[in-house]
Formats: sequence, C-alpha cells, structure tokens
Amino acid sequence: ALTNYAGVARAAGLDPVRMVKAAGLDPACLEQPDWKISGPAIRQLLEDSARRSGWQDFGLRLAESRPYSVAGPLALLVREQATLRAALNVQIRYMHLHNESLHLWLEEDADTAVIHAQYLGRQEQPQGMELTVAMLYRNIQQLLPEHWRARSVCFMHGAPADTRTARRVFGTRVEYATPLNGIVCAASDLAAPLATYAHLERYAQQYVESMTASAERSATDKVRHLALTLLPFGQCSLAQIARHLGVDERTVRRHLAQEGTSYNALLNQIRRELAQRYLGGVPRKHAEIALLLGFNGASVFSRWFRQQFGCNASAWGQDGGMPAAP
Repeated sequence: ALTNYAGVARAAGLDPVRMVKAAGLDPACLEQPDWKISGPAIRQLLEDSARRSGWQDFGLRLAESRPYSVAGPLALLVREQATLRAALNVQIRYMHLHNESLHLWLEEDADTAVIHAQYLGRQEQPQGMELTVAMLYRNIQQLLPEHWRARSVCFMHGAPADTRTARRVFGTRVEYATPLNGIVCAASDLAAPLATYAHLERYAQQYVESMTASAERSATDKVRHLALTLLPFGQCSLAQIARHLGVDERTVRRHLAQEGTSYNALLNQIRRELAQRYLGGVPRKHAEIALLLGFNGASVFSRWFRQQFGCNASAWGQDGGMPAAP
C-alpha cells in the first residue's frame, strides 16, 4: 500500500517518515512491502498528505507511479486469466489477501458492467478511493488491448478544483458526486481476451490457494462483504447471504455467534457507517440514501436514523456533526 509513497511525498515537499509516524505507522513499513498494516491508517495518511502538500490529486499521482505488480501474487493470478471477466472475478475473490478492508464487486446487465469499489468507515476518503480506482483502471488497461476505454469512472465524493490529473489518468469521462465508486464499461468488455494470458493460470491458482489456506476470512468478514454488495440493490437478507455462501441460514447464524456477533448487528453496523459517510459527503436526497442502505423508502430510513442517533438526518446535516450513539 505504501509502494512509492516516499518518493511522491518528497516531490510534494513532505517528509515521508514524519508523515507515516503521524499516521501511527512504523516507518519501517516504507521498506517492508509484505507487511500487513492498518487500512484506515493508510487512507488517513493519504488524506493528510493531500491536505499538507496542497496536492488534491495526491492519490492519483501515487497510482501513476506504481505498477499493478504491487499486488504481489494476486497480480500474477489476475494476469493469468483468459478474459477480463475471469480476471475481475479472481480479483474479487482473493482481494482479501492483499487488502482486507477493500470490497470489490461486479454488477452487469445486457449492455453495461460496473466494477464497484468500497471501503467501510464513517467518512468518505477521496485520496484512498482515487488511488484504488486508478490502480484498478490502469490494471485493466494493461490487461486489454491498447484501444480499450471505459465509458466512465465514478466517485461518490465531490469534484476537486482541478480535474486535469484525473482526466489524464483515466482518459475518459470522470464523474463526481455519484451514487457509486467504480468503473463503468460495456458488458461486452468482460468477454475480451487478456493480452497477458500465457496459459499459466493453473500454477498461479495453486500458488494463491496455498496462501489462502492460511488466510481464510472469518464468517464476519464474508457476511460483511456480501451485505455491502447486496444492500444498494435491495437484496440484502440473511437468506440471500446464506445462498451466496452455499449454506443454510442456521449455519451462518452459528458461525457469527461463535465470533461474537449476529447478522442483524453486522447489518446495523454497516448501515450506521455508510449513513454517516453519505450524510457527511456531497449532498444527497434522503430517498437516495435510503435506497443505498437497503431501506424501503425515506420514511423508513428516517425512523431508523432517529432510533440510532437520537436526531433526524436533516438536523444532523445542518449541524455538521454526528452525535454519539445512545
């Protein structure tokens, strides 16, 4: 996650060691690319770097400075797939080996495909999301023939004052203050053959599977990931999640209980985090937020919000802060 950070930070007039320490990270992680470090701390580091340097495009510049190989073994497996669809499915399935806090999912219909990216947390952090989406976009460009372009690149946060770097990095339409973070392309692109395919996928698969055996995700992580994916489409339920996991509802409940939580508790936690992010970002209608959180209408969302936070969503938006949970 910090590959080339030091160089970009120095170019921006920052002391990378001081910045990393201020984010609560060990400066040795700048020289240890295989260490697992705090995702929220990394994203806060990027925000602080952009603020202190005045570079609103800090995350994009960092993305430009690095190859996709920073994803390690996962990059190898992704590049050894026959089509873009297979590559994306592999990336979605194994992303936890590289980044446990990033959720990716694919949505498609007959004409359009959307590659979604999301981090959970109370606040939208533009630099980390722009870095993530730019890395994903540049990787797809490397995998496909040179003429490929997405239809658009979307961000939930507002537009920066200067979008020249974004237009240069993506080379396509960039939209801000949208309901999603991700890449929109033609559905037919998913069947495109990869230029990097060398018929070595079996060996790459075995390598990554050997890593997965010692890094199996918890039931909580799996349910959280699926809930985040299904919520905006109104399809999030315990039955639906159990179906995706290939087990019955009782099994999901049992595994979550063993980890000290429940489906309802997880769903509520996700909704609380996302609600704070949506209300703290670009202005959105409550009906839109209700849809994104999987509620059947703005009135249901409003009642839930008041129960959770002790005030209505409109009052919070006017005050500019979130009260503590009762």
